Amino acid sequence: MKKAILCILLVLTATALLLSACGSKETSPAATQQPASTEQPASETAPAEEETPGATDVPAVTEEPETPAPTEEPTPSPVPTADPSIAKGTNVALTAEIVDVSSTTGETHVQWGWSYEFINDGIRWDANAPASLGWTTNVGVNLDDPEQEEWMEFMLENYTLIDTVNVCPTISAACFPIDFHIEVSLDGQHYTTVASVAGCDRVTTGSDEPVVMTFEPVTARFVKFVATRLYDVPSGNDGILMQIGEIEIIAG
Repeated sequence: MKKAILCILLVLTATALLLSACGSKETSPAATQQPASTEQPASETAPAEEETPGATDVPAVTEEPETPAPTEEPTPSPVPTADPSIAKGTNVALTAEIVDVSSTTGETHVQWGWSYEFINDGIRWDANAPASLGWTTNVGVNLDDPEQEEWMEFMLENYTLIDTVNVCPTISAACFPIDFHIEVSLDGQHYTTVASVAGCDRVTTGSDEPVVMTFEPVTARFVKFVATRLYDVPSGNDGILMQIGEIEIIAG
């Protein structure tokens, strides 16, 4: 009996050992080979280093050009209005002031009826004492230049609408100009020509009828008579003269 029990224990012990050995084989896998490490290119395995941007230069501050102050447009002066109380047809030269003349004679000629002041005295010409023949340029000065300009400037009493200037020869139209014109102005500085005559024949015909110069009505304060060609027949030592009996400025 003891032998039988001992045999059973031996068998059980052997069986246990065998089972233990089999379990170890199943649970302990063979060592696996590690795959050889494959080196990958740096460009693939390591990200490229990001370049740290250097400090950028701060752009210089550009100064905006100064905007010029707007130029103020000058306020245009109102155009003067002609005096409505002046009747059409009035000879306003009678009350006008003679501002200046290009040439005139001295006091010694007044006794003979020559003075620039006789140009707007209302007498076209009168040889009776006291004589009023009109205006003559200075004697013995212009000896050889028929194109020497001679002129007279009037300032009217008021701004006046005018449309006619009568230029009257003196006795027998002696030394009356050949070419002449009329200029008008509001301020005495800026003039505009409104009428002109070229090739006047008063000297050759001897007529003392006035030359009537008409034009579109215009408001004026200053009126200038300008001769640009004189009669080219000097009288002895007197030279080339211009003589006008009267100038009439007619309101339009």
